[in-house]
Amino acid sequence: METEDTQGCAGAVACGQGIASEYPGDLLCRAFRGAGERRGFERTEAEFVAFKELKVRWQRSYRWAEFKVSDYLADAPAPVLEGMADSLFARIAGEDDSLSYPKAMTDWITAPSFAESKQPVYLRRSRNLTRSPVGDKRSLSESLERLEGLGLAEADPSVHLSWTRESSARKVGHCSVLMKVVSISNALDSDMIPEYVLDFCLYHELCHIAMGFDPSLKRHGERFAEMESRYPRKADAEEWLKRLCMHL
Repeated sequence: METEDTQGCAGAVACGQGIASEYPGDLLCRAFRGAGERRGFERTEAEFVAFKELKVRWQRSYRWAEFKVSDYLADAPAPVLEGMADSLFARIAGEDDSLSYPKAMTDWITAPSFAESKQPVYLRRSRNLTRSPVGDKRSLSESLERLEGLGLAEADPSVHLSWTRESSARKVGHCSVLMKVVSISNALDSDMIPEYVLDFCLYHELCHIAMGFDPSLKRHGERFAEMESRYPRKADAEEWLKRLCMHL
């Protein structure tokens, strides 16, 4: 989950508009206002926003703060919102410089039901994804089968594989661990790219999925490197990507 200290954004679902008290935005506002009041903030506002990724943006001055919270959390129970608000204010106030979140929140966003319910929304918002593992020349499903044959992966119906519609300048793979979505650049959807290069790129992203959510965002640590090193032609694949000026 990302957090950003920034200057706001548009497209918000605002809270406190005279709707029933169980409206999710009201729960959000109460959670953040309570956390702010405990730290001496005179004004705190919070609203849900339809971000593609699960993240929070905020802006603040000496005694006020405004938060834009991903609407993937709109159905979160009050304890999850309260814990998140408290942890963010602790970070703002300098009480906690870690990137950890309360257990209640971590448990909620890593539960299988979270990805199951949010993944379709994430895919709709990911406009550069074909939402299909079948490309013009290559199939990500077939790539996964080859990885299974090597004993490096297991089929997981909760993980969605997709090609991108357009290739980025250099990056050829991306994954959302929480949404369980892996995307591979269509630059690799070519007969000119060896299968082992495509398979390595897919394996790299599946390693992130296998490792699970890490709030520290230390995505390529020692544990990841050890897992990635199991791919038999890792060095060859990396050399191919280097020649193409691409990276993971």
